[in-house]
Amino acid sequence: MNGDHDLKIGTIFSYQANEEDADAMGIIEADPGDMQQAAEDPTDYETKHSKEHLEDFIQDYNEMFQRNYTTTDFYSYYKDIGKKVKNKELDILLVVNMFLTGFDSKTLNTIYVDKNLRYHGLIQAYSRTNRILNELKSQGNVVAFRNLKKATDAAITLFSNKDAIEDIILQPYEDYVSKFDNAIKRLLKIAPTVDSVNEL
Repeated sequence: MNGDHDLKIGTIFSYQANEEDADAMGIIEADPGDMQQAAEDPTDYETKHSKEHLEDFIQDYNEMFQRNYTTTDFYSYYKDIGKKVKNKELDILLVVNMFLTGFDSKTLNTIYVDKNLRYHGLIQAYSRTNRILNELKSQGNVVAFRNLKKATDAAITLFSNKDAIEDIILQPYEDYVSKFDNAIKRLLKIAPTVDSVNEL
């Protein structure tokens, strides 16, 4: 295995806003104009380490899609990677504080969250994967690596109402597995074999 795969993976983050920050607790993307300014004049930001990482990720992207982006034309990279996601040309997109507002790709199915999101930042992030796609997709999946239950309930209560929580959030996967297992047990008592159906 050795980590070998054929997945197309992209990475994007606004490197001047990627460091630990009190405002990064689930609050909105950086403005693309500010990101372009930071890319053109990085001396105003103490972000050399993150910028170098981003350059490496952009180089990987360039090799994958025959592009020639750098952090100096970050906004072009930003727009191009957004198109690739919408066109299903990327399998996984690793994101930090990006695509929270105004990004709509109905084919997105699952978001993996490893950040203490809250309030509108949480709702916006979750909404990236919650676009309905006719009968193919009735909801999105959120896989959280942080315990965001209280923050999620608080955000829904604030922006909708407390009674809506049960309607908006599906129960944990394990709950559905348990209900399914119990239904199978009840079914097997009624019809233990396929042929049992003929005796009903």
